[in-house]
Amino acid sequence: MKLKNIFIAMVFIATFALIAEGTETSQESSSEEENGLYPWCGQYPMSMFTKTRSSKLVGKDHLSVSVNFQYYDWDQVRGADNDYHNRASGQSKERSIYTFCAKYGWAKDHHIAVGIPYWMNDFDIPGKENDSQGLADIYVFEKWELLKETNTIPGVAVDFWYYFSSGDSDRSLGTGESAYKISTEVSKAWKDFSLHFNPNYKWSADKDDEVGEINGTILFTPDPKLWPAIEYNYFVREHKGHSHDLVPGIIWKFKKGWSFKVGVPMSMDSTFTDRDVVSIVLKLFRRW
Repeated sequence: MKLKNIFIAMVFIATFALIAEGTETSQESSSEEENGLYPWCGQYPMSMFTKTRSSKLVGKDHLSVSVNFQYYDWDQVRGADNDYHNRASGQSKERSIYTFCAKYGWAKDHHIAVGIPYWMNDFDIPGKENDSQGLADIYVFEKWELLKETNTIPGVAVDFWYYFSSGDSDRSLGTGESAYKISTEVSKAWKDFSLHFNPNYKWSADKDDEVGEINGTILFTPDPKLWPAIEYNYFVREHKGHSHDLVPGIIWKFKKGWSFKVGVPMSMDSTFTDRDVVSIVLKLFRRW
């Protein structure tokens, strides 16, 4: 892993934090005396590290922004024997992804979001050299909270996604095709931890290309500011393969309305051509 990629990401995120700093606004909260809920109900973020999301909304008339960075180093290649082997000496395939995501609570039980990913490729493979960078497939989604969490039942939300064909597939900056996705978030909190489960289905608008995902996270809350978690992701793409990943990480709620997340995605099993065994993801989040 190139240290300069991590350094650039940290500088970018720190700069965003300084720009985004503004007037503090109190977050919505309801005491147990007011609504009968345990104080830990709903006390979790809207998203975890790479893919898992919770049923939580940003809140009506509230805005949130986040900057995410994920680094990929596909240092292994699947051979004819179906086993993975390290790339030949001097060869590499790397990608750095920066994503800006904004969410706005436009109505009760609803928020809308837009995500703008920027990809930086560094492929040094004979016949497949690629140093392209640019916008990938921009997406928007609407989230609807169908069921609010109570002391005994989980919260449930559903998302409706649309992916624009804004990425240049010829330069490996996206699929180059529009797509749709439906995802569901189920979340339940207890005093010291919460569980989150997401089934997802995505399909292309232009060709027969379907993707299924199952994401889940157990989030521990032993401290008001430091929350460790373990995320699990299953991913399968039609005619391409599947993968199982684990992402241990920690969420640091360093200031009211702010959080910083660090995760370490680890490949547990895969049938795709390229494999990234261990990588890193960083997220900075702010809510007003």
